[in-house]
Amino acid sequence: MKTLARDKAHALWNQYWTDMQQEWFKIEVLQDYTGEDDSPSLRAWLAGDKQKSLELLAQTTHNGWRNQCMQNHGQDVLMRRIRIIEKPYTPYTEWELEFYKMVNIPGGEQIFIVNKDAVSGWNLPTGDLMMFDNQRAAICAYDETGRMIQQSFYDENDDIRDFLQLKHTLLDLAQPL
Repeated sequence: MKTLARDKAHALWNQYWTDMQQEWFKIEVLQDYTGEDDSPSLRAWLAGDKQKSLELLAQTTHNGWRNQCMQNHGQDVLMRRIRIIEKPYTPYTEWELEFYKMVNIPGGEQIFIVNKDAVSGWNLPTGDLMMFDNQRAAICAYDETGRMIQQSFYDENDDIRDFLQLKHTLLDLAQPL
């Protein structure tokens, strides 16, 4: 395992992404990632103007992530994400679910929801977990604002069996969005 600060982690994450051939999988656990996202749509949502927010999302037909998902989907790379949610939803989570419906899913990504109550007491990562072809993994650590500060990388020489087990167990519980 190798842990890198945000500014140094980008290159290794890109290598894992570029080398990926079959599947990308992510588990998201935070309820607010506002520190990572400053989009006009999110700002409108948080200001209470949900209609404007949705209109802005409707205009987001081609953003970088959606384009990457579409490219991977076209190359038969399975793109799956599980979002651990708490109720009541935070305003950010409400917005993010709309974003997924309007941007990620049309881009070819499969989104699943798991209620946090169903996994209480589980050994979930404190940050997001991403897996690449079931061989490599990255765990993101965030500050209190939801901004990623570092990533820990696991390669083919590391034991990621616990991550794989968590993935399969969560998929059994998950409901499609």
